[in-house]
Amino acid sequence: MTTIQAQKSFILMAMAVFLLMVSFYYLIHVWLIVFASILMAVFLLSLVEFLTKIPVLGRHARRLPHGVLLTLVVLFLLGIFVGFAATFGHELANQLEHLKQMIPQAFDYLHQYVQSYPMLYEWLQNQAWIERLRSDPQGFLAQFGEGAMTHLPTYLGGVISGIGTFVVIVILGLFLAISPAVYRRSFVAMIPKNSRNKAEYLLERSYRAMQQWLVGQLVVMGFVGAATGVALWLMDIPFALALGFIAFLLDFVPVLGPWLSAVPIVLLTLIVAPDMLLWVVIMIVAVQQLESYVVAPIVQNRMVDLPPVALLLSQVVMGSITGFLGVALAAPMMVMIIVWVQVLYIKFTLGDYTVQILDQDEEQMKNDLYADFQGYQQKQTANNPAKNTPPQQTIKPNGDDT
Repeated sequence: MTTIQAQKSFILMAMAVFLLMVSFYYLIHVWLIVFASILMAVFLLSLVEFLTKIPVLGRHARRLPHGVLLTLVVLFLLGIFVGFAATFGHELANQLEHLKQMIPQAFDYLHQYVQSYPMLYEWLQNQAWIERLRSDPQGFLAQFGEGAMTHLPTYLGGVISGIGTFVVIVILGLFLAISPAVYRRSFVAMIPKNSRNKAEYLLERSYRAMQQWLVGQLVVMGFVGAATGVALWLMDIPFALALGFIAFLLDFVPVLGPWLSAVPIVLLTLIVAPDMLLWVVIMIVAVQQLESYVVAPIVQNRMVDLPPVALLLSQVVMGSITGFLGVALAAPMMVMIIVWVQVLYIKFTLGDYTVQILDQDEEQMKNDLYADFQGYQQKQTANNPAKNTPPQQTIKPNGDDT
């Protein structure tokens, strides 16, 4: 390549990076929706892949077309959702009615409990709304509802926007999961021919890293939700099922989510069972400690382990720019960034093949790669014999859309 061609290539690359950064800034919400859709597609494709690996069922499932397997996965998820909604809705109605009857007695008990703390009791005595809520909870809630009606359009707009965004993410993710090879080939086709095997390698590594992070996160979420719900049920705290489900959902956001889920638990306990507040707080702390020091390390040892500082900083940055959606997607985005930096820069640019991708086992992943990267590795070895390159390996195509 001549000097002029190199300069032109550098200018074009710089312009492309600049335009990408500008579009990312002005269209960041759109990019987040696209990324969330990709994450949804990874989730669906992972379930399809799991279905083909079940010992008995997998042998027959592998004979079915990809579209049929994806349809079975979607129907299975819909069945779980409908069944849970039916069970949860009936239980929720019963608990709401029970809670409505308990509010006056709970506030009387709370009033007596707070009297043992003079400073807090004096402060509460000066709060007229607390006395109104204790003496006439239904009237207070009715008045509160009338005041909230003035902000109803704003609330409804936010709710409708959130529901619409979720529906778009699900639909886009489903379309991506139907024909992932089409979008993969379209992306690779835009790469120069001599670098397309690198692009295939990068896409597969990104997919595997996202898949492992998602599986690990779902395992941790399941533990937190189940442990919280069962513990609250054993303590006879109302809405144990609902609060456990909230803890499960919010735990999708690492670091911040578990503590956010503690807020409704503490508030509800303070109202309906203040004598159990200390035990509930101990339970919350115990679940978080078990998650942080037992469950998460075991899962991360086999899945993906993110640096805590990088994770927290990404949540702060994304939260300040895009709000809750950015915070929720900060962790998987950080996984993608780390993989791309380690593959594109450390492996391809520096030629250091000893770096593991987010603590994943290189040997375990090599047979899953559909990009035949052997030629590139041989070329690197011939051109740079002094560099530390991995043993030669044959990477066979997957043969499916995943």
